Amino acid sequence: MILGIETSCDETSVALLEEDGRVRVNLIASQIERHRPFGGVVPEIASREHLQHLFPLVDRALQDANASWSDVDRIAVTAGPGLIGALLVGVAGAQGLSYALGIPLAPVNHLEGHLYSPYLQRDDAAIPLPARFLSMVISGGHSSIYDVAGAHVTMLNRTRDDAIGETFDKVAKFIGLPYPGGPQVEKHASGGTIDRKRFPLPIAQFKDQSLDFSYSGIKAGAIRLARELGVRAEGDPRLLSDFCVTFQDALFAQLFDRLDAIWVRLQRPLPTEVAIAGGVAANGALRDRMLAWGKAHGVIVRLPEKGYCTDNAAMIAFAAMQRPDASGDPRRVSARSRIA
Repeated sequence: MILGIETSCDETSVALLEEDGRVRVNLIASQIERHRPFGGVVPEIASREHLQHLFPLVDRALQDANASWSDVDRIAVTAGPGLIGALLVGVAGAQGLSYALGIPLAPVNHLEGHLYSPYLQRDDAAIPLPARFLSMVISGGHSSIYDVAGAHVTMLNRTRDDAIGETFDKVAKFIGLPYPGGPQVEKHASGGTIDRKRFPLPIAQFKDQSLDFSYSGIKAGAIRLARELGVRAEGDPRLLSDFCVTFQDALFAQLFDRLDAIWVRLQRPLPTEVAIAGGVAANGALRDRMLAWGKAHGVIVRLPEKGYCTDNAAMIAFAAMQRPDASGDPRRVSARSRIA
């Protein structure tokens, strides 16, 4: 088995996977309640929470899987990108285990974990990876589309400013919705008006024809609109719903605008599958639209199980399985807040 450790942001997670990608156990200690009073993640609190939860989770994972250290062939740990203090907790813990027990250690790019997460299944072996697929990683810190062919990953675009999940959170905070903002906006958007263009918001376009994302304009426009209309969580529920559905639609409109343009430009033959991953991939309206997009384009759409949308160690262990030779001296593994 392979032991996965994930501490890149505000969730401590430990998982054990079998060689076919079957998840024996995937444990997560969430910090949402600790950060909710601040409306976002406080790095120092996150690091302290990881210190408190990491090794108890490792012990519990082995117990829940009815396994011992002799069953663990490799350790995989998120080495970046993420909050540097949080990453250091996981990397240092994994290094200690690796060095003390003589188990190879594999550093994993957190984004690659998300890339492969749609192929994990809760109660069965992982779905075999296609020779090539397109993956859209959308979360609180990331908004990018990747062309994935085996272990070769090519970034096709990225956000130039705010990530989509970050935009959800900031606008939700402004109108008084609890953290995290994405699920709250989705909940209120479900009762929105049939006039989905009531509050128009911009889709960013660049003069250089770049297909990068940019959500700062939507964020600023939504906050300005909410201020002008008096949109508040405790205010007119109909106005709140109309605002949320319009705001959510605008965020997703940019996703599909870029996806459509990238699909046209892709090298032929086209990928056979398209996947979405990251925390925003749990949004029900987006999942429905993504399935409809796949049907219209004649490609298979892979949606991650909702438990694997947010940060988790199962996806880190699974990503390490895609690079079986990426292990070595644990003393050479380092945490990096940014990875190109």
